[in-house]
Amino acid sequence: KLPYEDVAIPLNELPEPEQDNGGTTESVKEQEMKWTDLALQYLHENVPPTGN
Repeated sequence: KLPYEDVAIPLNELPEPEQDNGGTTESVKEQEMKWTDLALQYLHENVPPTGN
């Protein structure tokens, strides 16, 4: 038996309530991390040349 009946979980840690959108079970935090990684990768690959 669990020590507490209710355990508080931050909303951004929970998976999306609508599981009908392709079956993704990533939490909001995981999705944000994925998009951040994608943005950083894009910036890294598209660094403008420094023309001094």
